[in-house]
Amino acid sequence: MRVTSFGSGSSGNALLIQSGGTNVLIDAGLAVRRLRAGLAAAGVPDGGLDALLLSHEHHDHVSAVPSLIRYHHGPIFATRGTMRALEVARPDRWETLAAERPCRIGTLEITPIAVPHDAAEPVGFFIDDGSIRVAIFTDLGSPAALLRDAVARAHLVVLEANYDLELLERGPYPAYLKRRIRSGHGHLSNDECGELLTQSLTSVTVDIWLAHLSENNNRPALAEQTVTRWLGAGSNGPRVRPLPRHGRPAVWDAAAALQRPRQLGLPLP
Repeated sequence: MRVTSFGSGSSGNALLIQSGGTNVLIDAGLAVRRLRAGLAAAGVPDGGLDALLLSHEHHDHVSAVPSLIRYHHGPIFATRGTMRALEVARPDRWETLAAERPCRIGTLEITPIAVPHDAAEPVGFFIDDGSIRVAIFTDLGSPAALLRDAVARAHLVVLEANYDLELLERGPYPAYLKRRIRSGHGHLSNDECGELLTQSLTSVTVDIWLAHLSENNNRPALAEQTVTRWLGAGSNGPRVRPLPRHGRPAVWDAAAALQRPRQLGLPLP
């Protein structure tokens, strides 16, 4: 399996999953020209996507959908709540996702998992190609039991670390927006991300991608430092990497990642 992040943050999100000839894009919140170029560089030309999956309807996850679906003609998977919140495609383009009900797209089994976030019916994703598993949760205000189980079973965990509490409190945002971000349906802080990982990780996980970092209320080095401190892992522990908002895509190759030494002493799921 190969996972590529084209961008992660409030300015736009898009994540490509490739395995056994199957190409699935999760969210499309970047400029369509940038997305098409990134997909082509990853070996997915126009018409090469097997499906587009949407986690929820917020602009930074769906802004390119109306343009992108002119170049890729596969189905668009979303929950009924997300579908109702969007009017971007003909009804025959949509396929319905239901939380905790796996669906098969090519070589991938994809399980949507409900998350607490201020959207119509948001989900994260647990993706399994039969040997490699990835958990993707980029927008959530608090952890849930099913999310912890997905994290425990994943080789790659993509998890939100949106803000540092002190930076948020000292920052320029109005009080109502700060309350929304801190709420149980807002976003995860660096410390909340670290705590969730500490409670959930097993020796299965080899890499952690920190997603959706705030440009104003976080710093990549601070997010990495905070989460690493929570994990308390040595050099053989999961590698922690903040995802960039812009620039060169981040790429994870399962075969290469699994060759690295792994943390000992954590229970298997």
